[in-house]
Amino acid sequence: MKTNSTPPRAYDDLQAHLAKLNHYGLLHTIDIPVNKDRNLHPLVRWSYVSQLESRERKGFYFTNVTDSNGVNYKGNCDVCVATTAGNEQIYAVSMGLDAQFDVKNPEIDVPALSQAIADKWAQAFSNPVAAVEVTAEEAPVQEIIITGEDLIGNDKGLASLPIPNNTPGFDTAPYFSAGLWVTKPLDGERENISQNRTNIKASNRMCGMWLIQTGGDAHKNWETYKKAGKKMPVALVVGAPPSLQLIGPQKTPGNIDDLDVAGGLVGAPIRKVRCKTVPLFVPADANIVIEGWVDPEVLEMEAPFGESHGYMSIEEYNHRIEVTAITRRKHAIITSMISQMAPSESGVIKRLNYGAITLNFLKNTLGINQVLKVDLHEAMVGVSRFTVIVFERNTPKTEIWRGLRGATVAMRSVGKITVAVDEDIDPTNLEEVLWSIAYRAHPKQDYEILDYQANGHAPKLRHMFWESLVMIDATLKYDMAPIALPKKEFMLEAKDLWEKAGLPPVRPARKWFGYSLGDWCDEWDACAQRAVDGKWLLNGIRTQKSVSTDDIGGPTTGIPRHATAIYDEKTGEIRYPKGFPVTDDAIPDFSAKDLSEF
Repeated sequence: MKTNSTPPRAYDDLQAHLAKLNHYGLLHTIDIPVNKDRNLHPLVRWSYVSQLESRERKGFYFTNVTDSNGVNYKGNCDVCVATTAGNEQIYAVSMGLDAQFDVKNPEIDVPALSQAIADKWAQAFSNPVAAVEVTAEEAPVQEIIITGEDLIGNDKGLASLPIPNNTPGFDTAPYFSAGLWVTKPLDGERENISQNRTNIKASNRMCGMWLIQTGGDAHKNWETYKKAGKKMPVALVVGAPPSLQLIGPQKTPGNIDDLDVAGGLVGAPIRKVRCKTVPLFVPADANIVIEGWVDPEVLEMEAPFGESHGYMSIEEYNHRIEVTAITRRKHAIITSMISQMAPSESGVIKRLNYGAITLNFLKNTLGINQVLKVDLHEAMVGVSRFTVIVFERNTPKTEIWRGLRGATVAMRSVGKITVAVDEDIDPTNLEEVLWSIAYRAHPKQDYEILDYQANGHAPKLRHMFWESLVMIDATLKYDMAPIALPKKEFMLEAKDLWEKAGLPPVRPARKWFGYSLGDWCDEWDACAQRAVDGKWLLNGIRTQKSVSTDDIGGPTTGIPRHATAIYDEKTGEIRYPKGFPVTDDAIPDFSAKDLSEF
């Protein structure tokens, strides 16, 4: 419904959230110049590859962002990273649980927090609060409106925003890593919000990847437009209120508007406003909204991009978005997310979200009351592959096995390795879990191997349409994409900046820079170097030739490294491989098939 006056905002926007984090001592404010193309994400990455415990990490707020072209964005647009789920305390503040938990205390009770999170999600799903419409004049996100010719130019539109490179040295352009896509089906009104990577191609063009293998609603909505042969309206929300930022990677009920679920989280209606050029609603209290249209009949080359499963996602064909408007606050903040190789911010948000959902499913849907905790291991594994369930002592064997099987079906592709342990085992301590496996389980009696689990968000399995719930040999069997961390030179540059900023000493505890594992090519290296040098718009020129969706089989179809387009920076010539577009037939195409087959 539409109101005649602004309803009071009864929830934190991003600005209020950052003020809270600062009050709780959970925020680093960095005011020295930081190059968003080379150093911004590597600087934050040091929090995750050093010997800092999760409780020692903080969010980062960059107020003096620059780029490789000499632009300074100070006073116009800032960037924050790891401010949604940098650690458990930050997540608690995002969830509105800071009044219930002492978030200043580094020894926060994580099991109790996990239960509180599960309870709050269950409450939001059961009691959504309808969003309320406000006028454009009442919406901070529409203080500035950019359309038409004002979107076009090297310093205009998307090119005027300090969008960071996420994995310098491998990513081919700046990416929105925490942007929230708003979509709806052609003949429906329910708006879905999903967090998906978004590649900047030009000042008025983007390319987005809506993951098919996890059965996401954004792709399902796209299919309704593809079937009808109509263009799809989309909006990308950047710098959203934290309650909405939590919605993006969460699996929400398919019959409730996600804005209403967010309202259920905060116990108040989320303020929404009509977009200027597309028929969608977006949160009025966001910082930036990018409106546009997707033609489902064409796709564009997108990626490489570092993924949360710990490998680079190599180049593939994905959704082209023609931007029709950018609306924003006068002084805006871009939310970016540390993902790639876990541990990461995206790992924390998924671990706490997915753990809460699985715990709620086992206890309240399946009625297994003896389940005490669920922990999804994060470091390097990336959350969805290793699940530990803690049961009360003397739980009947039938209930243990219902819990084990239930945890593998609570969410698609989560739980490739699932372990049941007694309550004396700390599920976050792998040494204890391995000790339990070694001395409390008999493989012939206590192991079960099942087939037909969805691959989900993982490196694409060659010649396989699904996975098994099984222990596997994890050595390299064929060339794989690079490790999803910035190259060594950028991490070393960022380390110098870290020390110059007076931050606590870093203590590398695991892999801290990326390197190739074979599935890579000189052209992608050249693209990555252009992105680091601030010449990423040239990479958009390289991929501007669209391809037919039907010709290549659909979104996420792989592009082999030996048959990608080659851009000659001296002549501006683009050389295409023989038979372009060439697809990687060693990787199964999920996009053009009925997912029920998998």
